[in-house]
This record gives sequence, C-alpha cells and structure tokens, in this order.
Amino acid sequence: MTTAFLQRVSNDTAVAHLDMRVKFALLVMASTIIFIWNNLLLQALVLVLMLALMLAARVPAATIRRLILILSPALIMIAVIQGLWSPFGVTPVVTVPDSVPWVGGWHIFYVEGLLFGLAVCCRLLIPMLAFQLVFMTSDPRDIVLGLARIGVPYRVAFLFSTTFRFVPLLFEEMEGIKEAQRLRGVDIDSLGLVRKLIAMARMLVPLVMICLSKAQLMEIALQAKAFTGSGDRTYLHPTREQLSLAEKLLIAVFLLAPVAALAARLVYGFGGSVL
Repeated sequence: MTTAFLQRVSNDTAVAHLDMRVKFALLVMASTIIFIWNNLLLQALVLVLMLALMLAARVPAATIRRLILILSPALIMIAVIQGLWSPFGVTPVVTVPDSVPWVGGWHIFYVEGLLFGLAVCCRLLIPMLAFQLVFMTSDPRDIVLGLARIGVPYRVAFLFSTTFRFVPLLFEEMEGIKEAQRLRGVDIDSLGLVRKLIAMARMLVPLVMICLSKAQLMEIALQAKAFTGSGDRTYLHPTREQLSLAEKLLIAVFLLAPVAALAARLVYGFGGSVL
C-alpha cells in the first residue's frame, strides 16, 4: 500500500511526456506561490490545478485519496489551531456564555482563523501532490538527466536518483519484516498504538542492517563498472536535449507566476487577505 505512492503510472499521457525541466519548474511554482498568497480561494485554485494534472496523468484516485487520508490528522489540527489562535480572527464562531465563571464572554473560535487554517492546509497539500505527480510520471533516469541538464553536478543528481530508488525498497523491506513477524504470531498492524511504536522501533535494527548490506552491494557494483560520476557521458534520449516551444512556454509560465504573484502582493496587496 505504501509503495503505491511511488509507483509509476502510465507514460502515455501528455504530463508523463513532459520534459523533466518543465516538471521541475512546476515544482518550483507549487512550492513558492503558496507562501505568497494568504487567500483561500487562490490556494484552492492551485490545489484544483494539481488535482486536475494528477487525474490527467492517470494517477489513481485511490492513491490521491489515501494520501489525503494520511495527512488528514495534521490538516484537522492545523485548521483547529488557526481557528482558535489565528491573528486574523475577527468574526467569532463560538462564544463562551457569560454565565461561565472566569471565561464567560470569551471568543474561542473565529471564522477568519478557520479560513486561514484551510489555506494553510492547501499549502501543505499542494507541494505534496506536486511532488507525487512528478515522481509518479517520471523514470528515475529521466530525473537524473533533467537535473544534469539544469546544471546540477552529475554526482549530486545520481545520489538523488539513488535515494529515490531506495525509498520504495525500504518500504518493501519493512513489509517483509512485518510478514516475518506475522509468521511468528505477531501481527504488528493489530497492536495498540504504544505497542506498535515499540515494535516498529525494534524493526529499525534489521531494516538498517539490510539497507547497509544493499548499499555495500551497490558500491561493489559501481566499482565493478568503473563508475566515476563524471558528467561527460551519453544519455538514453539525446533528442530531448532541445525543448519544444510549448515546453518553453510552460517553463516561462511556471517560473513567472510566483514572480507576478509576489509583485501583485507587494504593489496591490493581491492575495493578502484570507478571502
């Protein structure tokens, strides 16, 4: 179930065929413009855009729903905290009756705080969905190639790609350890919260040992292939060195959108209010 967040989807979609440089520009926009706007409607607009792109890329709706469910406790907590103590609070939702000693008449929940809390939830969801979209529609080799083409040293790009490949491997090894525990009569998923945390902590030792062993095997394989990390190499898709006109326009839109949003915020205050 966990590895479903990182499994590739169909590469027959327009989103999957985009050059990695376009996808990196999308990540930049999704990670910056959300902090420029406080407006809930604008944040929701960007969130709808990300959801539309994910559906266009044929990311399973169940995967999106599962990600949102995993984040839902944090999202609810953020909305409640902002509703209680946000400095944007003006219109009270809940007022303690005057008959209550000491706290009678206090306003303890505000409409503007709740709305701002929802905007903060969008700030959390948008980059999460954007990163999931990029990684589920991109081959790790394309990620390395895209990083190299934007000027990232090949050693750093290769390290990033290797880390990305190891993440689903960690989840698979974790599931293998849990299956081994089930064969011994210990079902970790059915334990209570405290006992589950203790059991998961004990699983870290074999998990780390397995990862170290696989990392050592990878090091031996790289040495056997005389890997140097030099960026002077050929690539699988050399014809994608040049961007199409549409891709150039998309990169320009994605990179200029935060700049335009910041200028509009500073000059006209656009997007500064919660609504």
